[in-house]
Order: sequence, then C-alpha cells, then structure tokens
Amino acid sequence: MKKLILSILLVTGCGSMLLAQNVRQKWVDSVYNRLSEKERIGQLFMVAAYSGGEKYNQGQIQALIDNRLIGGIIFMQGTPEAQAQQTNTYQGSTKVPLLIGMDAEWGLGMRLTGVQNFPRQMMLGATRNAALVEQMATAIAYQCKRMGVNIDFAPDIDVNNNPDNPVINFRSFGDDKEWVSVLGSSYVKGLQDNGIMASAKHFPGHGDVSVDSHLDLPIITKTKQQLYDLELYPFRKLFQQKVQSVMIAHLSIPSLEPGKGVPSTLSKKIVTDLLQNEMGFQGLIFTDALNMKGVAKYYPNGEADLQAFLAGNDVLLFSEDVPKGIAKIQDALKQKKFTTVRLEKSVKKILAAKYDAGLNRVAKVAPENATADLNRYTQAIFENVAAEAITMVRDNNHIMDKLTLRPNGNYAYVSVGKTENLVTTDPKLFHNMLKAALPNTSVFSFAKSQSAARMDALLNSLKRYDAVIIGMQDLNLYPKDNYGLDVMQLAFMKQLCLLNNTLFIDFGNAYALKYICNAPSSIVTYEEHDATYKAALNVLTGRMTARGLLPVHPCSNIEPATSKPAPVNTPVGGQKPNAGTPVVTNPVTSPNQLIKDPAALSALDSYLNGSVSRGVFPGCQVLALKNGQVVYKKNFGTFSYGNNVPVTDKTLYDIASVTKLAATTLAVMKLYEQGKINLTKTLGDYLPWTLGTNKAGLKISDILLHQAGMKAWIPFYKSTIDSTGNPNANIYAAFKNAKFSVPVASGMYMNQNYVDTVWKTILESPVTAPASYVYSDLDFLFLQKVVEAVTKTPLDEYVSENFYEPMGLKNITFNPWAKNWQQRCAPTERDNYFRFQFLQGYVHDMASAMLGGVTGHAGLFANAEDLSIIMQMLMNGGTYRGKQLLSPQTVSYFTGYRSGISRRGYGFDKPEKSSGDGGPASNYCSKSAFGHQGFTGTCVWSDPDKGVVFIFLSNRINPTADNNLINKAGTRVVTQDYIYKALGY
Repeated sequence: MKKLILSILLVTGCGSMLLAQNVRQKWVDSVYNRLSEKERIGQLFMVAAYSGGEKYNQGQIQALIDNRLIGGIIFMQGTPEAQAQQTNTYQGSTKVPLLIGMDAEWGLGMRLTGVQNFPRQMMLGATRNAALVEQMATAIAYQCKRMGVNIDFAPDIDVNNNPDNPVINFRSFGDDKEWVSVLGSSYVKGLQDNGIMASAKHFPGHGDVSVDSHLDLPIITKTKQQLYDLELYPFRKLFQQKVQSVMIAHLSIPSLEPGKGVPSTLSKKIVTDLLQNEMGFQGLIFTDALNMKGVAKYYPNGEADLQAFLAGNDVLLFSEDVPKGIAKIQDALKQKKFTTVRLEKSVKKILAAKYDAGLNRVAKVAPENATADLNRYTQAIFENVAAEAITMVRDNNHIMDKLTLRPNGNYAYVSVGKTENLVTTDPKLFHNMLKAALPNTSVFSFAKSQSAARMDALLNSLKRYDAVIIGMQDLNLYPKDNYGLDVMQLAFMKQLCLLNNTLFIDFGNAYALKYICNAPSSIVTYEEHDATYKAALNVLTGRMTARGLLPVHPCSNIEPATSKPAPVNTPVGGQKPNAGTPVVTNPVTSPNQLIKDPAALSALDSYLNGSVSRGVFPGCQVLALKNGQVVYKKNFGTFSYGNNVPVTDKTLYDIASVTKLAATTLAVMKLYEQGKINLTKTLGDYLPWTLGTNKAGLKISDILLHQAGMKAWIPFYKSTIDSTGNPNANIYAAFKNAKFSVPVASGMYMNQNYVDTVWKTILESPVTAPASYVYSDLDFLFLQKVVEAVTKTPLDEYVSENFYEPMGLKNITFNPWAKNWQQRCAPTERDNYFRFQFLQGYVHDMASAMLGGVTGHAGLFANAEDLSIIMQMLMNGGTYRGKQLLSPQTVSYFTGYRSGISRRGYGFDKPEKSSGDGGPASNYCSKSAFGHQGFTGTCVWSDPDKGVVFIFLSNRINPTADNNLINKAGTRVVTQDYIYKALGY
C-alpha cells in the first residue's frame, strides 16, 4: 500500500516538471531545426554594442543581425534610453531572440552614462555581510530586467592574492577564499533568484597576476594542487550553488596547459577536461573578451574564435571579426575537426538559456524614465554598504577618544591628492562636513608637485593641533602610478606617520594603506563617495562604530581581523528539504478503489492545463483526499508566464484569506475550548485600548460571522503614496533601521510609527447597523489582537506551537522571506501602484504587508499538502495522528451554520443553505462542508459527510490582480466538481 501511494505521489509530483521541460525542449529543438549551419554557428557569437560614445556601432550590429551572424550582444557604453531603443530595434529584427549581456559588476552604472554605481566588490568584502551582497545583486537584477538584459557577467570570484594585481584587485571580494565564496554565492543568489543569469569569473582564477590580460598574456606558475587549494576553491563552491554560467580567463598556466603560450580560453585541457569533465560544470561557458590582447595578440583573424570553440567554450564573446570566425569554424567542421553533435550541444545550450531568460516571448523595453528607474536603489544601498564596510584599521594613539569626547578641540584636516574643491562651500565635500561637525577644524591641502619647503612648513604647523586627520583623496582604484600619489605626497605621508597626533582616512583602495603601514591610527572607506564621507564622519564623531573588516593584507604589520563565514551550501530554510508529511490517516482502501470515474480525472487534467493556457493563472496545485487517502495530487504550469520554474509539491502559495481559517480561527477555537475566549464577550473585554471607540461593543461571535458592521477593508497604502505616484520617503526606506523596521516588500521598509496610523484609521472607521453581513478583513485584524492579548504570544508563534509543529507541518509559514524561502514561493502580483516590484515571498495583501506580514486576515504561505492536513484534522474532529488538537465539540460548533443572515459558520465559509446552489463550493458538497476562499486564487474545503478534502492553490493575480478569469470561469468550483464526479457522486 505504502509503495503504491509513494509511486502515485512521485508520478504526479514529477508530471508538471516534465511538462515544463518538454515545452522548453520543444522550443529549443524547433528553433535549432529552423537554422542553417551558418546561422547555428552564428548563435555562438556575442558581440559588443555601443548605444553612444565614440564607438557607437548600431549600423554594424544591425548588419550582423540582418545576416543572421550573431546570437547575442553585450552592451558596453551609451545611455539607458538609447540602449532601450536599440534593444527594441535589435530584438524586433532578429530571427532568433538575442541573448543580451552586460559586464555590470557594480551595476549598470559601470557602463551607462547617468547611472549611479553600486559599491565595488572589495568594499562589499569588508562588510562580511552576505545579506547586503544579495540585496545589492537583487537591485542589479532589477536594473537588468528593466533594460531587457539577460545576463550580468558577475560576480568576480577571483581570490585577489597579489596586491599589485593590475586588472582584478578591488573587483575581488578579497584574499580570503572562504569569504570570496560566501559573498560570491550571495551575489549569484541575488541575480539568479530574480531571473538574471550570473557568471562566475574568471576561471580558473585571475587573482595572482602582475600583467593585465587586456594588454598581454599573464603567466601563473602555480602547481595544480596550489590552484585547487586556492584559485579553484570559490568556483567549486559556486558550482555547487548552481551558478548558471562561467567565464574563462586569458591566462597561461603551464601546470594545467603545457602548450607554450596557449591561453586558458583556448585550452581544451582547461575548458573541457578540467572545467567540464573533472569539475562537472554543465552550465553555459563564455570566453572572456576575445579582443583582449592576451588572446588577440597571438591568435588574429578569427583564429581565436575557432580555437576557443574547439576548446569547449559555448559563447564567443567580443569577437574581433565575426564573419572570419564563422568561416573558420565552418571550414573546421568540413575538415571534421569537430562534429555536428558538438555544435548542436553548444547551440542548444545557448537556446535553452534564451528560453530560461523568457526570450521565447520578448517584451519591449520602455525607454521612458529609464535612467531614473535604474537609479532608484543605488544611493540607499551605497549608504548601507558604506556604513557596514568602513574599517578602523587601528587607533593606537586614541585619536578617536579625542574627537568624540572633545568636539570643540583644536583640529586640522589635510587633504592629500584632492585640492580643486577645497575653496568651495559645497556642504557635501568631506572637509566641509567635518568643519560643520568639529567647528574648530583648520583645512589644508597637499597637492601633487609640492616642494620640500612646503612639506616641511606644513609638517611644523600641524604639530600644534590636538589631532590631525589626513584624507587620502582622489586616489586611483588600481595600483598603477602609486594610486595617483606622487613622490612628494608619499614622502609627506611617511613623515605624518611619525607624528603621534595623526589619523589617516584612506578614501580609496585598501591596498593604498601600504604607504601608511606605520600610521598610529587609520581608517579605510574603500571608495570615495558622499556615502563614505557620511560613514567616515559618523565614525569620527562617535555616532557610529566602524564595523568593517579588512578583506585584504596591505601591510605585513597589520593583520586583518577575521570572522568565520557561514556555510555556503545551507539548504533552503536552513534545513534539509522536507521529505513530505504523509496525509493518510486511516488506510483501509487504495486510492484506485476510491476512484469510480477515472475519465473525470483525465478531463480535469485537460481542464487545468487549458486554464493555464487561457491565462486563468500561471500555475496551480490541486490535492484531494477521500477518507484520508490521496486520490488526486497534481501540479500545473509554472511560477509565472514566460518563466520556466515549474510548480512542484513544495511550491508555497500566498493563501490570502485562507489565513483566517488556517491560523486565526484555529487559535480562537483553541482558546474558546480552554475557556479563555467567550464568544458572547466584546472587543472591549479583551482589548482595553478599544474602549471609547465604536469597536469596543462588538461581539466576538459577530466578528467571527462578519456581521459586526465593520468595513470590508481600508486601502491604507493609498495615503502613503506621494503626489508623484511614488512611496512617500518619510514613510518608506530601502533599508531597515531603528526607524524604518516594518518589512513591506523586498528593499522596502515602513516607518514603524505608521503602524499606529493604520490602527488609528481602523479605530476611527465607521460601523454600520448590526445584523448585516459584510465580509471584512478588519474583523480578523481585531481577532488577531484578541488572540495575542489573551496568550501574550504573537499569532504566528501561537499557531505554530499549538498546531503546525504538533502536526509535523513543514511547508506553512508567515513571512517566508525571513526563512530565505522566497524561491519556493509562487510570485503574486507585479505591483506597479504601491511596492513597484514583482512580489515573491512577501504577502500580497497591502494591509498585511504594512503591519509586518503577520496578520489575522492574510499573510500565511503554504503548500497544498500542509493545508490538506489541517483540513483533515478538522474533519477528524480535531485529531491527527493520535494527537487531540481540538475537541470534536469545538470543531462541530465552529464549522456548523451559525448565522441567521448568511451562510457562515464561526470563522468558516459554508455552502449556500438553499438546495442546488453551492455558492463558493461544489453542488456535490454536503451541507456539513466547511472551508474558505482566498483572493489570490486559493481555497480549502472539508466535507465530513462524504469524507472529502479539497485543496486548490493558484496565483491567479500574477501578473495582475485585475485578472478575474478564475471567478468568471468558476475554476475552483469546476475543479471540485470533477473530483466529486471521479469519486462517483
């Protein structure tokens, strides 16, 4: 029996996944079969496109597209608006959608004029904060999606173990392989969880070079074991995390490729034997730019393209001459240097990546407001990272005590490197910010090309100050030319290190600390930005503690503080995936014996597949039990239209108002039977803060029946939108802090004081005459407060401790984002009126979101299996697996018809009383049935007389809540009808 049930679960659970895979494969095969040999080879090429600047090349790109010679483009320079227009033009004229990439390690500002930068990776490495890195990568994913970009060539997971590295350096998270792995993994998660392909680079590791591969071919002389121990370590970790692509570096590594002068990009031993065969990487493989001199200098005229393909690369990036490259590859195919099978493998991988990116349905990119949209999150994220990254390297002379304890002391600030703005009064400049905070501060500068006499005079004058702060400003990020410092400036700083009243602030690359290794006190901010100015000022004045840790070793006498990274491969939710909770309670017959009309289930399959196709919802879960046996359990469709993530048994849905039943009503039932809640009492009896309002006299029984006279709902969010249509900056912030602490959506936190405004609005709302039925969310907001007042426990904790945990439920929770379960959640609406994002793992209901996601009327996420267990427990009279969670008398009392003016029970919906009208339930349901429907497209029903439990979960509001086809078609009721027909009713 158990084997039979298990086999049914496995077959039905895999069905939708296989269906999605088949759809994907059919698309790939159909596109591939339509292409000529030359066009197939063309799919391998991704070329650089410039929407502006001196390299503007729209004509050349369009010619390549018209001749079917390329499969993708990498945008390099221009403006967002121009790039949006070009993207639409290119995608609109190509035979096969183009895979569009950008090299955007610190966001699209790295390439586009007018777009602000996010922090570089060295600065992120100093935070040791994986959540911050994921948040930034999520924002970059938003930028990419906004611009129709499918792949970000990031993160850089090179372990930068050469301080003089001329090409990686600050682009690395640091020189600690563990933290590079952890933060790189978080970056990948932020991109890929939000639909953007990430690319781990530069394989097999570019961190220990002294030559820029843009200019020549670097040589790495390490042994294979040394490479395994260090350079390859982060790649192994990210491969375990399923990073979708990798970029190959241009390196000469004799221990891996003995061929003299053969770059790693063109080495079959590295790309095929090591990367694919030995390390098992099966994702998309990109070359680094083939116009870089590390390759182009030695393999001109399309030869690099051919050799890169023969080595095992899938995508040939930045080819110098596409027609020559194609001709070389075609000729090699004729000469049987490779097979058509090898070509097919790469081309179909590329096409599959395009399908996964949603390019089977290309959407246009709106040029309007593109720059403003791309800049939406940059400043807030930069400020948050700056505050976490700023590092107190040492404070041996206790300068910090002087500054914080004596703000009116006699201080000096010396800018080394930046002089042109010292005479201005711009309040955003650091020296002016410092003078505003420490009024008795004199300002000096030491520019390039100063004389020795000037240096001596300034040194002498600085000795009389209580403290001297030296700002290393306007530095180069790369080490070339001493980070932009000249010989006299280096000598000046060396002398300043000998004074005991000095504190240095390195406003640039941490490796520049090597010039002040002997400084008594020093701080590093990693970049020069108004956000790092603010962080430095807050540290100097004692408003904030420097929390960052040096991610690199700039000085032998300064050992970076360390912290142990969290495990890279923590499973979803921090635990092993749940193996499933059996639903069966009384296995007396097999499911096959219970099904009387198998054709009805076949018809149901067709009906639900058709519902997905007709746009009723992107996907759904349906589960039915008869006498505790699973008789139907299937998943249909995907998370979103144009998305290839299939719905599975473990997919969680925002169940909306089903929360009223599955959380709040259960809690009230428990407290009722314990004598702690009396249904004849009023809100005023339990919530003293309602006294004096029109809510105090409302009876608990009337509230459970939705006939207390309260409003159906209140659109609280509308009053928080400003006149421009955006969330009010006084009410919402992009990052959590002491003031903005209510998580409304990803990267959106509400001012905690506004919770009081919401409740004030509720308390002041009108109440209609009693004995009228108005289905109300406000009713259950108050019931939540009653439960919490009686139990002194938050609602989510109470129901978990008293119901979910005793029943062994593992797939039900409020705020799944807090457990890192977002990727398991079917997305709901693409909110373009309040939160302005695609909601996934955050509650859709606006009021619930504004109250923190745990509310009595909405906020719960669950899968069909866990909900079926709750409904089966209630059908069993409060018992599940030998545990008596509620008394049969309580269940019977709450689930019966209890209203004289509606069909409602206490907290439960019921079939219509009149014969022949099932209302929200199937006409086949008995009148003993009870359940509930949710706004997002969900419902749960138990029918004790017939022994049937029915669960239907969907995200019909994806992408818009305006989609009401599920109600017009009566999809949930029709599906329930099919189940009853199959059972012979």
